[in-house]
Amino acid sequence: METTTVLVVDLVGSTRAIASVPQVRMDEMMTEAMLPVRRVIEELDGEIIKFTGDGYLTAFRSATGALHAAAQIVNLFISGRRLPIGEWVEGCRVAIHTCDTIRFENDLLGEGVVVPARMEKQVPTNEVYVTSTTVEAAKSAEFTFDLIGDLSFGGIPRPVRVHRLLAERYRGIERETFLTVTDLIGLNALAARVSLTALNERLHSWVGMHHEALGATRGRLRSVAGDNILSTHDSADDAVDFLVMLDRLARDQVGTPVPEQAAATDPAAAGVTVVPGPGERLQAPFAFSAVIIYGDLFVPDFGLAGPAVSTACRTLQALTPGTKIAAAEVLRQLTAPREDFGGAPPPLPDGYHLFGPPDGGEAAFSGA
Repeated sequence: METTTVLVVDLVGSTRAIASVPQVRMDEMMTEAMLPVRRVIEELDGEIIKFTGDGYLTAFRSATGALHAAAQIVNLFISGRRLPIGEWVEGCRVAIHTCDTIRFENDLLGEGVVVPARMEKQVPTNEVYVTSTTVEAAKSAEFTFDLIGDLSFGGIPRPVRVHRLLAERYRGIERETFLTVTDLIGLNALAARVSLTALNERLHSWVGMHHEALGATRGRLRSVAGDNILSTHDSADDAVDFLVMLDRLARDQVGTPVPEQAAATDPAAAGVTVVPGPGERLQAPFAFSAVIIYGDLFVPDFGLAGPAVSTACRTLQALTPGTKIAAAEVLRQLTAPREDFGGAPPPLPDGYHLFGPPDGGEAAFSGA
């Protein structure tokens, strides 16, 4: 038996949301909703005991860590109720209790699990309820609570004193964040030449590449706006690793066959030479521009805003298509050195460095 702080998080309205999307998008929707939650839990040294169908049962050795995780999880849903794939999620409910628990195989047993599981059903959307045992165990100076009262739960012989965590200070601003904005080249020209279905498949593949690269580098897809995709990262190394991997994935797409009618586009507009096969053409590679920038973000109810976003988008518009750059501050915070790509870089905005691959080599950043 060991003392554990148990955190239960549950998606609100997930059953209704899942029922409203095609079956092929169900997995994508749940991944979009739950992957950021999993990352917050793991980054704060929490342990995911099990997936409950629409949430997680988790365990923390530290009550303080559990409270920080809860505040950040709630903020995830307040700052972005619409997932990047376009579906809406109402939010989440979080319940936390500190008590002795028993480990049995890969599960937890005892009052420490029963109390938060029962309490979660009474939590308002995008709020965190905490028992008095957790309040007493946490570093009180770091948190503020409102007393809810003594609540009764089935299977628990005595009322439990419950508080609401005041997590507002986590909301509205994300400070010192690494932001990557990508711009897919030739999308407008392609839209004029292919069917809506073919265009949707193309965009779906492009977003899928971002998911793959972000999943491998611990980033988060925040918004899809036309040919721009916005992603955030916790470190400069994560941001650079993401861009390197995305660039590699995009180049690996060369040679993918697609039906003739879906590939009937101007090769010059796509930026490649298209070589047709019997009844097919090769899908154009995903050429794109990108900017990595460092700064503070505003997080409204939908998407991202603020000076960092505006600066990144304006910089993208001024770049030669296909150019990928990072702000000097991003390079300054790298912990691993990056090799120069060689050759003379084109003119760049002040304070930026060029990203690009040498012929036949790996992508790298220029320190010039």
